[in-house]
Amino acid sequence: MRVAPTGRASVIGVTLLIVLAVSLPKVPRTFIDYASVPLLSRVSQPETFGTDTIADTYESKVILNDVRDMYTKQQLAQTPFEAQTWSKEASAPYPPAVLLAEAGLYAIGERIGIGLYGMVLVLALAFLGMSLWYCLQTRWYLFPLLYLNFSYFSGRFVYVQDGSYLVMLCVVMAALLLARARKPGSHALMALAIAMKVSPLFYAMEVFRMRRRDAAFFILILAAGLVLPYFIWDNYLYIFTFNDGLKGRWYSSLVAAAIAVPFAVAVWCVEQRQRFDLEDRIGWGLVPFALFLAFKMNVARHLLIVLLVPDKRGLRTAAAAAALLMPAIAPGLVRLNSALPIAAVLLVGIVVWYLRQQPVPDDPEHQRHQRHPQHQ
Repeated sequence: MRVAPTGRASVIGVTLLIVLAVSLPKVPRTFIDYASVPLLSRVSQPETFGTDTIADTYESKVILNDVRDMYTKQQLAQTPFEAQTWSKEASAPYPPAVLLAEAGLYAIGERIGIGLYGMVLVLALAFLGMSLWYCLQTRWYLFPLLYLNFSYFSGRFVYVQDGSYLVMLCVVMAALLLARARKPGSHALMALAIAMKVSPLFYAMEVFRMRRRDAAFFILILAAGLVLPYFIWDNYLYIFTFNDGLKGRWYSSLVAAAIAVPFAVAVWCVEQRQRFDLEDRIGWGLVPFALFLAFKMNVARHLLIVLLVPDKRGLRTAAAAAALLMPAIAPGLVRLNSALPIAAVLLVGIVVWYLRQQPVPDDPEHQRHQRHPQHQ
């Protein structure tokens, strides 16, 4: 932290250049063809959009054609290319909050000429920008720690495009920045994030700390986002049964629960003993259920992506960086999905270390401000 501002700027500048360098080859030729760009004409590119972009584009067109058809998908046929890539059922089986957001992004993108792909790319840049801003206010070195090794996330953000996750991550970062500024709104944004992707579900434990009005509003958002759609859209519940059967079996759910439930209890204890503030609780609120999803589906992405939300204490972010390091330096020996058990072991170690620390004495005034930042 004692590094001079010029040194910090240099390291961050190099990081951003590396992010750009590894991302340029992931931009599909369908979006922009480098053949006519002198400095980039020799850069290889994917010929077409990534799988998630294709699925989200079809779903967005379904919604804009008739929002009532969101989960039945009977009124709009797929193009042959879309049908070859995904079935209708497999195309964006997400809660309505995130689907409506993506449909809005698609409509804006079509109007300004960059399509859904361009709008999701803007979201990725917005998330990186908010993360950098937050790191500059807390621990500046966390940004290069995460993003000097950007090869995996360049594929997820620039080519495949985890659009639904990026929408959720931007909402979470907005909540984190509001908490940093001690302004109201974080609880509502986190409720919206849960309604979008469910990954931040552990944050719902915050309802016991909230004022009654905030808790009621939080529950109302969750009900509107996850329960009310059952009474509005036909076939809404298929997204839960489809995702449950897509990967993993009942025993994988048991194994995942055996890992995630004790971890969640330990995180809850750490939050109490160490008097975690709202920023801490937002970041850690993403982890327990994401850990469950990652092990249930045996897909590291579900955990790694939420770990991108920076930790002002540094340890959670360091775990994400370390988990991605081994597959990067030994790609032939260590598979990318090995980042899941590596990250899990590191996160468990961090939580155990926190539990072994002396409890932080309670400060009622500080806790009041953290619960109700609008009173400051």
